[in-house]
Amino acid sequence: MMKETLNVVLCQNDIVWEDADATIAAIDAPVRSFLEKNDVDLIVFPETYSVGFSMNPEVSEKPDGVSANWLRAISSEYKVAVIASVPTVDTDAEGIECRFNRCWFICPDGTEYRYDKHHLFTPSGEGDAYSPGRERVCVNYCGWNIELNVCYDLRFPIWSRNVSNRYDLLVNIANWPVSRIRAASCLIKARAIENSAYALFCNRIGSDPLCEYDGRSTVVDYFGNRICKGVTVGGMRFYKATLNAAKLCHFRERFAAWKDADAFNLKCGM
Repeated sequence: MMKETLNVVLCQNDIVWEDADATIAAIDAPVRSFLEKNDVDLIVFPETYSVGFSMNPEVSEKPDGVSANWLRAISSEYKVAVIASVPTVDTDAEGIECRFNRCWFICPDGTEYRYDKHHLFTPSGEGDAYSPGRERVCVNYCGWNIELNVCYDLRFPIWSRNVSNRYDLLVNIANWPVSRIRAASCLIKARAIENSAYALFCNRIGSDPLCEYDGRSTVVDYFGNRICKGVTVGGMRFYKATLNAAKLCHFRERFAAWKDADAFNLKCGM
């Protein structure tokens, strides 16, 4: 059964370049303080939340590395689902060891899902450093269907097409720089409107050797309206939103554009 309301939180954190231990040490206390005082179903962190958008193979971790394990600890201790991506070394479907920009969805009962970023950002060399994921991933949590998306994926609407209301919430986690942030702000609204779904965009702040980041994290409804509120805890910015199942269902019933959508078969081009 779909939970009537889903409380989601976006953590707009800074990242210590290529240093997972230092980043986690900096965000651990604010995150715990926030979760102790708020009712949260789902907490979301940016893309490569602990090391930054690095192509350096030395920052990649095994699936049980420090970055994924911290996410597991937060999920278990505070009974909250967690989303974030981590550069991960693992074997592919053919048993070959590869590097993935892996988005983890970790549930408080220990169930885990993973989405390996499909659209790799070629201008930065991500396509040379990582292997692309081949499958879309939609997670059912608290009765809500949640589609996983990472940064550059946001630019490709067919990849996120919500056929027959496959998902209720689209989650995009990012390291999206200031120079292109206006595009992200438009695209997240477009994905929500065209797919009759809630959508959220969780971006980092701070800087790395190549780019500056100013967050602009947001949650929007199926009209494209921003519905989140920000709060600062321990110097870290959090954005809270409550998603309403009845309102979403009512909208889809009254404005059933999804029934008129064109049929198509998706073929990965990589």
